[in-house]
Amino acid sequence: MIEENGYSLVKINNAACKPFKLALWELISKLITLQNE
Repeated sequence: MIEENGYSLVKINNAACKPFKLALWELISKLITLQNE
């Protein structure tokens, strides 16, 4: 039940947070790249 509600909230927030999430993923991928070097 909680997981389903959480997933629904994620779907709702996806549209609103898309620019932020893209920036966050870009930051994470940069950190991963730095760790691998």
